[in-house]
Amino acid sequence: MRQRVGIVVGISGVGKTWLLNKVRAAIPMQILSASTLIRESLAQKEEQPTPQDDLRARCIDDNQAALIEAFNRCIDPDTTLVILDAHVIIDTPDGLAHVSSDVFRKIDPDFMVFIKDEPRRIRRNRERDARRLRPDRSVDFLTKQQRVAIAAARDISDNLSIPIYFVNGGDDPELTRVLSSLQEVEPDV
Repeated sequence: MRQRVGIVVGISGVGKTWLLNKVRAAIPMQILSASTLIRESLAQKEEQPTPQDDLRARCIDDNQAALIEAFNRCIDPDTTLVILDAHVIIDTPDGLAHVSSDVFRKIDPDFMVFIKDEPRRIRRNRERDARRLRPDRSVDFLTKQQRVAIAAARDISDNLSIPIYFVNGGDDPELTRVLSSLQEVEPDV
């Protein structure tokens, strides 16, 4: 069985990492976090480590170059399913910045999964997560941000000619079903 690479995206606070960690018990996979890969790559080049929530204030292009380098270095060639936990838009101090399709093209994914949820729930998740210092955003802003992120994910999916699947936040049985079915798909020859 060949290795399959998927990208799981959604706005910050939707619960991507929590959901992936829950599903990992049912499906063997390597999960790579984009922010962790970026920070580790930057730490090799800089004296001071960059905190996760400070990444949004840095040059997005530099961060994405670091992501690609670290992803290619860290991917386990013996794992049949590799998932990149990432974002398609970044909430920067200057507004919402889109991550280019070219970044994902260099990762060569087979599919994308968008985790979506009610903006009120996302806001509540963000308020409860004391480990992160995300910008304080209203439900209206998060509604817009999620709408923009969905459009960006669809554009990336179209540009890369890969399927995109939508899963509700907290729906680990559905994510398990989607990833299981995608893991079993063999390419057309």
